Amino acid sequence: MSPSNANRQPDPEEILLLAADAARAVLESGGETYRAEETAQAVCSALGGAEAECFAIPTGIHLSFAGPDGRVRSIVRRVTKRSMNLERLSLLSELARDLYAGKLDFDGAAAELDRVERLKGHPLGASLLAAAAGTGCFTLLFGGAWNDALVAGAVGALLSRLTRVLQRRRVSDFFTNIVGGAAAALLCLAARKAGLASSADTTIIGVIMLLVPGVAITNAIRDTIAGDLVAGVARGADAFISAAAISIGAGAAFELWRYLGWGPV
Repeated sequence: MSPSNANRQPDPEEILLLAADAARAVLESGGETYRAEETAQAVCSALGGAEAECFAIPTGIHLSFAGPDGRVRSIVRRVTKRSMNLERLSLLSELARDLYAGKLDFDGAAAELDRVERLKGHPLGASLLAAAAGTGCFTLLFGGAWNDALVAGAVGALLSRLTRVLQRRRVSDFFTNIVGGAAAALLCLAARKAGLASSADTTIIGVIMLLVPGVAITNAIRDTIAGDLVAGVARGADAFISAAAISIGAGAAFELWRYLGWGPV
């Protein structure tokens, strides 16, 4: 970066866009609404904005601040995709802190935000291994035997791959959870019928834990306690709909198994 660019004073519109994009990235990475609001306000304040106000809900952000010329600027950002990426959340928090502490200027912060948003997820092998380990351990936690845990690990790895494929094809989370719940139940029932698993119930429960929206439930409770009632209710509704979709998928799989006469469930 040249000396002239290092000391460049950004336009208020550029500050507004940077702050809104940073807050949007926080929500897209699974962060709480208060974290998105604090990130946007920190970016605005660090770059010379005054009276920065941000209102965030899981599906959108409204941000405004007064520039050096006294004019108030505002922007609305929609949030259309959400996932859980703790590494990205950590980097976004560090970006806001470094900017507020003067360790980054506008151009450096913009470049860092672009780098963070370009971060790819974990490699396929690591994701499959984590899914297998998680579902296997959950099965043991719920009283399953070691063979049940091994079956749950294999089914969990397949389920992780299936949900990733559906998400890449832009299938909604509701239908992804229905398909995931049905696939988990059918595969575990088939494993028990083949003699690979001792208990279909504990195996299915362990695998389904991979789909349960635990973080959404936690964030809903946290937002409600903090007084962010709109965000809390929205996250709670999202978690409830996800849980209902998983139940629909698993219940449909049980009914199909009975209807086809493949054995007891």
